Parts: sequence; C-alpha cells; structure tokens
Amino acid sequence: MHERTQRLICQLVFVVACALPTLLTVSTVLVRSTPWFDNWRRERLENELCDRFGLRFEIGELKVLAPGAMQLERVNVTDPETGADIGSIRVVQFTTRDGRLALRLAQPEVRAPQLPHAWHLLHDRFLCHPELTTNPVRIAADDLSILSTSGGVTLTDLQAYVQPHDYANETIMQFKIAGREMPSPATISITRDRSRRYPETAWKLHTGGTSLPYSLLSDYFPQLPKLGHSCEFNGPVSCRLSRDGWNIDLGGSSITGIEVSRVFDNLAHKLTGTADVWLGQCRIEQGLLTNIAGGVTIRNGQLGDSLLQSSNHLLGVQSLVANNRPAHPFDLMQFRFAMDEAGWQFIGACDADNRHLPAGILAVQANRPIAVLSTPQPLAISAPKQLVAPEYSQPLFAGEPNNPVLDLLPSPPPQPPYLQSPLVPRVTMRSQE
Repeated sequence: MHERTQRLICQLVFVVACALPTLLTVSTVLVRSTPWFDNWRRERLENELCDRFGLRFEIGELKVLAPGAMQLERVNVTDPETGADIGSIRVVQFTTRDGRLALRLAQPEVRAPQLPHAWHLLHDRFLCHPELTTNPVRIAADDLSILSTSGGVTLTDLQAYVQPHDYANETIMQFKIAGREMPSPATISITRDRSRRYPETAWKLHTGGTSLPYSLLSDYFPQLPKLGHSCEFNGPVSCRLSRDGWNIDLGGSSITGIEVSRVFDNLAHKLTGTADVWLGQCRIEQGLLTNIAGGVTIRNGQLGDSLLQSSNHLLGVQSLVANNRPAHPFDLMQFRFAMDEAGWQFIGACDADNRHLPAGILAVQANRPIAVLSTPQPLAISAPKQLVAPEYSQPLFAGEPNNPVLDLLPSPPPQPPYLQSPLVPRVTMRSQE
C-alpha cells in the first residue's frame, strides 16, 4: 500500500475513532451543562408526571445524583383544571434499582380540601392500572403535614409500600402523629383485588391503640365538623368498595369528644354535653346502617323537655322530674343500644359508674336519677330517627351539609299516596267595591 494511502487511512481512523467521539462527548457535556438543557429535561419530566397522574407538577430544580438516582427540589402540585394548590414537597429523592423504586420525601405538605385528589391519584390512577404497579415501590417521608381549616396535623415516621401480586395490588402505610405518644404506629392498608369478576378495593385502618383527631379529615368529609373539632377516633375500620358502593365495618372502635349540641343543631329537640361512643358492632352497607351495638356516655349536658317527652312516647323513657322547665341539666347520661333486623333495644346504664343506682337509669343529676330507660321489646327500626328528627333530617338552610348521624339511620317507610295529607292552597278572597 502506498505511503500516502496509509497516511490517509490513519487520519480517517483518527477522526472517526478519536476526534469525532471526543467532539461529541465535549459537545454533550457542554449542552448538558447549559440552562437550556436543564429546563428542557425538567419540563419533559413535568409533562410525563402530568400525563401519568393527571396533576400539574412544577419542579424548581432537577439534579441527577447518579445513574438511576435523581433529586427534585421545590415541587408544587396543583389541579390542572382549577389551578387549586394541592400540596408541595421541599425535596424528592427517588432511586431505581433492580426494578424497585424508592422515594424519599422531605417536608411534604398536603391541603386537606384536596385529599380527594390524593385518593384519586392512589386508587384510580395507580392501583387500578396493573401496568403501573408491576414493580414494588417504597416511599418514606420525614414529616407529612396535612393543612386544614381546623388546624394542621403532622405525620411522622411515614412509611408506605406498594407490593404487586398476580391478581392484586397491596398498599401499606404506617405513620405516627407528631406530639402524641404512640406505642405502635397507625396502619392503613389498601388492596385492589382483580381476581373477581368485578374488581373490588378493600381499605383498612387501625389506629395502633392511640386516638386520631378528626381534624385530620375534617376538610375532606364536610360532615365531620358536625361532631366537633375535638372529636377523636380509636380502633379499627374496615371498608370495601364494590360496584354497589361502600360497605363499612366499625366494630371494636370508639369515638370520643363528640359535641352533642352540634349534632343536634337544627333538629327538633335539644341535647347538649360531651359524648363518648363505643361500638361493639357497627356495619354500614351502601350508606345505610344495618347492624349496630354499643354504648353512649354523655357528661355535663342538658336534656330538652320536648326530647324527654318524645322519648317517653317512642322509646318508653320514664321521666322522674317535673315538666316545668324547657331543659333538665344532668351530670351523666349513659345507655347501651343494639339494632338488628328485629329492631332497636335501649337500656340505661348509669349504674355502671355508680353501683348504688338501680339498673336502667338513663340520666342522673347530683346522684339523683332523672330518667329511666329500658325497652324489653324491640322498637321500630325508624324509632330513633323519628325521635330526634320528625322531618327526617332535612337541612334547614340551603347549602348546609347533612347530619352525619341521621344520614346513616334507617328512615320510616314512605306513606302511600292516599294517606298523605293533600296540599291546601292558600286563597285570599277580596271583595270588589
């Protein structure tokens, strides 16, 4: 081969094998170091997250820590349609290794009124799509703040796991409430079962022996403020979402700190005090109470005389006080209750706190009984609702949320048309002079 040809081949090999790769490498490094490339990469990730989760993500800064590891800073999440602020995260670190995704969140904040978006994100956009849950996911958060109008709640030591199975996806979340001594964390598990003809979602909560404040979800469920801002829940909850709606089991749980006056607000009778409710059994099927048994304790309240008289007619309560005042103060009101297909049964239980009282005492004032309650025969299913809400809990003011207790109670069967009172038109007669 001629010497000139050899020199030309060497130059060509140098350009192709050395100079050109070096030029491409230097160019890539220079391009990746420009603000333009950072903005393009950040906007691309924002669009991918929006397409996958249906929310708008605004990322302040994106950093690549290592192959398969990335850090996002100053992440804001908003509703793409209304622009409502859903939440923010100061720092997000996620790592992909061996098909497993791990995320660590630093100081995330969620607006309580926007919690439906979080549920929609987890359930409809994540658990209901098998292609998105083929690999396990682990999420950890230092302090998750849920901001609401009734005050913020901070969850600490939050750990969440998404574990895919053949025909189901399971999500387990554990957390503690900041400022409360919790021997064990509260646990929430959500399972999407696709082995049935119609997929179902099972949702379980266990508080870990420590009461959880209702303010945690007060902006999510508009009925909860009716129970009072100091209301707390303790115990297990089991829910199942099927094509027919929600089925809920509250057996073994308790609700404390209920402001009774708020529950009876805008109802026909007066009852005040602070109540604690214990539920041995409680099943709600498709939004209607079907089975319940437990007890109620109300302290330092007032019993309206109209409620006392109505309960005498509908529940068989025997009054031991003179009916010469609009309300009767009491130190303690305590009773047990049960309801099944046969009907309701009630019995006074003040003797549980005072052994000197006879059985069946409903309320006492200064250790003096003021009412007796005992129903040996089951009462009608609709008796409690007829007692406290003769108009069946229709709100008095437009836009007011319904009563959270009365909405669950069975209503009396509708009257046939021939038994309903006809509407009487109002007619004014005028004489013409």
